[in-house]
Amino acid sequence: MKRVALLGAVLLICMASQLRADTYVYVGSWEVDQGPSWVGSTAYTGQQAAALLFGNSASDYVISTVSNQVADINDSNWVSTWGGACDGNYPCGTIVAQNFVQTEDGLYDNPGDTSAYVSDWAVGSQYTNYAFLDESLVLAATPEPSSLLLLGSGILGLALIMRRKLMA
Repeated sequence: MKRVALLGAVLLICMASQLRADTYVYVGSWEVDQGPSWVGSTAYTGQQAAALLFGNSASDYVISTVSNQVADINDSNWVSTWGGACDGNYPCGTIVAQNFVQTEDGLYDNPGDTSAYVSDWAVGSQYTNYAFLDESLVLAATPEPSSLLLLGSGILGLALIMRRKLMA
């Protein structure tokens, strides 16, 4: 009986380790100027650029300008501004909110338009955006804790039945 109890305890510990906190996972980064040429390109928010590059929906992402560390997430991204935004100094990028974009027609084609993914003013690795997804979206293929609990209970039940048959 001690072995069965030990097996049950091990299964419960394994299942508990599968429980997830609401945390983020780094999925990738891009430099603003890795986007398409500025001529007639789409204007992207940081979240839209992440969805384009890594999949999922834009609203699933949080973006940072600091690093690929979860603790550094600042919900902001670098953008390039059509016509520049730094008194004509080149290269030039601006930090804005991760869901910010300025455009009249969805394109990066008018002075003042911004994009987090376009080859224009923000050139170089200093204009890197880091994308993070909620861990639950990354691990969507992992069974839910309740499913694991049900599986563990079934295994424990089978072990008890086998034990009774052996004792009889």
